[in-house]
Amino acid sequence: MANIEKIPRLRKENRKKRTNRQLLVLMMLFFLVLLVVLFFQSSISRVQDISVTGTQLVSADEVIKQSHLTFDMQYLLVNKEKVKNSIVTALPAIESVDVRKTFPGKIELAVKERPRVALFMDGQGALYPVTNKGGILKQYPIGDGTVDKPIIRRWQTENLLPKFAAELDKLDPGIRQQISEIQHESDKNNPERLILFMKDGFEVHTTIQNFADNMAWYPSFVQSLKQEGKTEGIINLSEVKWFAPYKQQQPANNEK
Repeated sequence: MANIEKIPRLRKENRKKRTNRQLLVLMMLFFLVLLVVLFFQSSISRVQDISVTGTQLVSADEVIKQSHLTFDMQYLLVNKEKVKNSIVTALPAIESVDVRKTFPGKIELAVKERPRVALFMDGQGALYPVTNKGGILKQYPIGDGTVDKPIIRRWQTENLLPKFAAELDKLDPGIRQQISEIQHESDKNNPERLILFMKDGFEVHTTIQNFADNMAWYPSFVQSLKQEGKTEGIINLSEVKWFAPYKQQQPANNEK
């Protein structure tokens, strides 16, 4: 009989323990929700600092504007992929962006601009960068007179520019630096014909097709010519390679 009388008391104790555990869990959930609410309402949960690195042509303010990031927006809700795509889509001068988040509230936009392979000159003489994809960045005119790339002075067929820019990007930088001006002079027989004016006085005739491979011959070709005492003239670098000196100007009839 003594053992039977103890059973109800044990059940009451078990129910009391379960009730206490449930109350404890509810209190913990309540404080957790309270902490989350307080966190999202505090300044520590928001974007406090936005920095931009790696830009040369594009301004930092322009990158931040196109990122659509703003101060006081929720830091944890910033989607890095969305920010990157927004910048790259809006700014053709930018090739990629690495979005780096550092708690609390710091975001760094590490920008990589597209390589620029040439400068395009319009009819008024203004210069604009040309990317390795053939894009002319007319929103970024070169205004300080710095000419550190070959100048495309004339280009007749716009849809051939991306193909040529890709070839120019493959060209050895040392050879590319020797090019002063580029003219696209298409004709019926060769719509991809190019004329290049080099800084050392030579004029090169070549084509867009296989441009980088053809121009790779230039240093050795010029070296051989200079050893022969030839310092200027026309060099043809296409399927058939040849050299022709400039024609000597004939004196006018009234000149003695």
